[in-house]
Amino acid sequence: MKNLILVVSLLLLASGCAPREEEKPTPDDTTAENGGNGQQETGEAEAVPAEELVWVFRARGNRQCENGGTTLEQSSSSLTAAGVDIQESRCGTRTDRMYASVCGGQTGDILLHLVEKTSLDTVLQQGYDPVDNIQYQQASCPGNGTSNGNGN
Repeated sequence: MKNLILVVSLLLLASGCAPREEEKPTPDDTTAENGGNGQQETGEAEAVPAEELVWVFRARGNRQCENGGTTLEQSSSSLTAAGVDIQESRCGTRTDRMYASVCGGQTGDILLHLVEKTSLDTVLQQGYDPVDNIQYQQASCPGNGTSNGNGN
């Protein structure tokens, strides 16, 4: 009986210590697992996976019956100057609040930017908030007639 236990123990130890080649990911496997975004030396910038990005917003600061407020380009420039990489930008209008129709009153116009989650602290310090707590719809940006400031 002791010999049987010794043999089983040795077999378990031997099988547990053997290297397992099939478990090591190859560079091709890593690329496939990451949706084709594995590191490649092509000279092109890698696309950031969607799960690492977050939409943030800030009120445009314009008033009813008046021109003014921050433009999408100004907003993008201030974030870029703070070291934030912006993937995409757009204009929008909040739909979760009501605004009284009165000259000089606030509007629901907002500026939206898609940034990396690693930049979120910097973005929050610049006065932006994540959009996941508000309701909004895309809107044309004043002056350029598009809803996206990055030409997309």
